[in-house]
Amino acid sequence: MPVAAALDDTTARAPRGVRIRVRVVNTSGTSGLARRATQHLRDYGFDVVDFTTGTTDTNADTRIAVHTAHPAWALRLQKALGVGTISTDADTSRYVDLTVFVGRDWRPPAETLRP
Repeated sequence: MPVAAALDDTTARAPRGVRIRVRVVNTSGTSGLARRATQHLRDYGFDVVDFTTGTTDTNADTRIAVHTAHPAWALRLQKALGVGTISTDADTSRYVDLTVFVGRDWRPPAETLRP
């Protein structure tokens, strides 16, 4: 899906008026992907509150962990990224609703100029 078309797709965005807190972890082994995924998800209305690079083995596949009772939010995020398998990690002590483990399968869109 072209980026412009995806940005217009309301099912790929965070619902209006809903704060979905996301943590992004780069597990791809490619430097800078956590920052790029953070920018991308913020463009789709997700509230990325933390991003980091994982310290464990690299992953080929992107994974989205759901920590709340809102699995539909993970589907929206999956659609915004274009990749990702969804799993449940019902740890309500976490300060985020979703954690994205960015794998080598995610291809960031071309960077836009940001002021």
